[in-house]
Amino acid sequence: MYRPTKNAAKGFTLIELVTVIIVLGVVSVGVSGFIRTGVEIYNDSTERDQLLGDSRFAVERLTRELRMAVPNSARVKTNNSGTIQCIEFVPSEWVSFYTSLSVLPDTSTSATIVEYANNPAGFELKAGDFAIVYPTKTQESNHDVYHLANGKRKAITSCADTGADTGCDTADDPGGTAKLTISSAFKDHSPASRLYIARKTVSYCAHQNNRSIYRNEGNITEEQVIYTSGTLMAEHINNDFANSNEAPFRVYEATLTRNSLVHILLAFEHNEEIVNFSSEVHVPNVP
Repeated sequence: MYRPTKNAAKGFTLIELVTVIIVLGVVSVGVSGFIRTGVEIYNDSTERDQLLGDSRFAVERLTRELRMAVPNSARVKTNNSGTIQCIEFVPSEWVSFYTSLSVLPDTSTSATIVEYANNPAGFELKAGDFAIVYPTKTQESNHDVYHLANGKRKAITSCADTGADTGCDTADDPGGTAKLTISSAFKDHSPASRLYIARKTVSYCAHQNNRSIYRNEGNITEEQVIYTSGTLMAEHINNDFANSNEAPFRVYEATLTRNSLVHILLAFEHNEEIVNFSSEVHVPNVP
C-alpha cells in the first residue's frame, strides 16, 4: 500500500494563503483603479466630443443660412419673460439683376430680370414668392423687408419671357431675360440693380428653461414670431439671458465700411463640460 512521503503531502499553509490573497487584493485594487480611470477618461472624451459636435452643427448651420439672407432682414426678439430669444431672417431663394423696373411714380407693374431658367441650383418660381428691391430700413416698427407698406417687397404674380413659351421654366429667351409681373411699383431703385426673390422666414430660437435651440420656417410677417418649439438643433445651452452681454444673438446694422453683422454667442454645458462659441457672421449680400 502506497503511503505519501512527508514531502509529497506538503501543501500551502494558512499564512501563505492569506499572503497571496492580500497581494492579489492590492494588485486588483491598483488594476481596477487604472481601468476605472481609463473608462472615466474615455467617457469624458466621448461626452466632450458629442457636446462639441452637436453645438458646432447648430452654429455652422445657422452661419451658412445667415450668409444667404436677404440684406437687412435679420432681426432679434425676446419674449416678455426674457427666457426665449429668437433671430429671424429671410433667405434669398434667388438673386438676380434687373434691366428695367417699375418704380413710383410709374404705375406699371413689371420687372425685367436676368433669366433664371435651367439654373444649376434648380430654382423655380412658386406661388407666393416675393421680389425685394433695395431694403435698407431695419427698425422693428418700419422694417423694409417685412412691411409691405414700405414699397420694397412686392408679390410676384407671374413670370414670362419672350421665347416660344409663356413661362420661365426653360431658357428659350434669346436675350437671356425674363419678365416678372408684380403687385405694384417699387418705391426705389437699387444702386446695383439687384433683385432678391424670397418666400419664407427662418427663425432660430434659444430657450433658457429647457436649454435648447429650435429652428422654424414661417411666412414673412410684420410681427416677429417667438417660437416655443420646432426642429431641435442643439441642447445644453447655458447662456445667462438676464445678462445682456451673454445674449445668444445680436444684430449690428450695416455701416459705410462693412455689411450687416450678426454676433452669435452660445455657451454649452453638459456634465461639467463647457464649450463656448463666439462667431461674427457677415452677411455678404448688399441692397
